[in-house]
Amino acid sequence: MSEGLAEVRDLLIRLVSIPRVTGREVAFAPEVAGIIEPYCDVIRVDPWGNVEGIVNPGGRPCVMVAAHMDQIGIIVKEVTEEGYLKFEGVGWDPRVLYGSRVKLLAEGRLVRGVIGPIPTHVLRTRKELEEKRIETKDLAIDVGASSREEAEGMGIKPGTYGVVDYEPIQLGSELLSSPGLDNAAGLASMVHSMRLCWENRDSLNAEIHFTATVQEEIGLRGAEMMSYKLKPEVAIAVDVTLAKQPLLPEEFKLSLGKGPVISRGPIYHPEVVELIERAAEENRIPHQYEADFRGEGTDTWVIQIARGGVKTALISVPLRYMHSPCELVSLRDVVNTGLLLQKTLELL
Repeated sequence: MSEGLAEVRDLLIRLVSIPRVTGREVAFAPEVAGIIEPYCDVIRVDPWGNVEGIVNPGGRPCVMVAAHMDQIGIIVKEVTEEGYLKFEGVGWDPRVLYGSRVKLLAEGRLVRGVIGPIPTHVLRTRKELEEKRIETKDLAIDVGASSREEAEGMGIKPGTYGVVDYEPIQLGSELLSSPGLDNAAGLASMVHSMRLCWENRDSLNAEIHFTATVQEEIGLRGAEMMSYKLKPEVAIAVDVTLAKQPLLPEEFKLSLGKGPVISRGPIYHPEVVELIERAAEENRIPHQYEADFRGEGTDTWVIQIARGGVKTALISVPLRYMHSPCELVSLRDVVNTGLLLQKTLELL
């Protein structure tokens, strides 16, 4: 494995080891700021946890790069008398959570638990259970407590956040699988780009605000805060997008390992898209295209219309098995996404 791929792999493993569940950004923002700080002139963290690293202050134009740092997770709604936890998920298909391990970010400690399934032996004899649609409201987390008091004694109460509990694993020579790669992969691409920009900052004209945004998974809120605050002239968001995989329709054509994805559509400004294409072609960076007529679902949706309008574009890392414990990306795609972003920023 090349040095660049190994660096990005280590960065991704560090990022996915941080429980970055939406709503807890203030708690983990300092750690993300610590990762970004070596590659910028100024570092800031706002009251909601948005992290902003400024490179080349005083340059022109003012450019915002946005990669959301939150991941999907769960929140405890109720602790039952028997000590089980009823919960709500953000972005989860309950069929994926069924039978999963979780870790809860309780007060002052980490508590592990399981979302136990119905044994197949019972399903064979109870047809109504076998045919029942799995819904989150029917699931419960078992943390080994025998009463509400015991669970509460672990620091768990309504409002406690959690994430699925699986370690990252490398598949083959260049793929990494883990929960939370949406959007650790985009964030790692942005950090890689920051490092390249910092090492080649004499080539920059723009003042670049690299932002790790909060609460994307519940409504793009951090990007809305930061784009209003910064009023950038140009913005590029970095996120993940759906790659082809088993069980998906044939219309999903994007592949792992074939490079970053450039979005084209009404909300992506043609001047910025053309710059990204130019950077890719001049630097022989492999890339793919995604036609996106509406553009909703990423930070670009709110940045484009901020403060009278921003010239906005989107570069994405292809990802398999989105919003699952086994999300999968190509390390080479993450490296090339960061490189494409840096080469584009040099053209501004």
